[in-house]
Amino acid sequence: MQELLVILQDGFDGDDVTITVNGKEAHHEPGASTKMLLGMAAEISVELPAKGATVGVEIPSREMSAQITVHGRPKSLLASVEGGELVLREGTGREAFL
Repeated sequence: MQELLVILQDGFDGDDVTITVNGKEAHHEPGASTKMLLGMAAEISVELPAKGATVGVEIPSREMSAQITVHGRPKSLLASVEGGELVLREGTGREAFL
């Protein structure tokens, strides 16, 4: 198993966020709100299987969800609400704020 750091960045406003790995809930983050000074709402560590995984992020109250397939040894996943959509990007692992 390996760890993936999921960073909730811009656009979160008291949102309950669910993170899934291969379709199974890996973490639930209640009331995530972006702190404007940091440009971040939360940092969450989830475990991934050794060989690739599909990671999903969902905001049920806004009916938003997105998923991304990560391969190899991903370091971080960045999630933002942009233009009314949930956007996921694979990061470098250097984006940690806290």
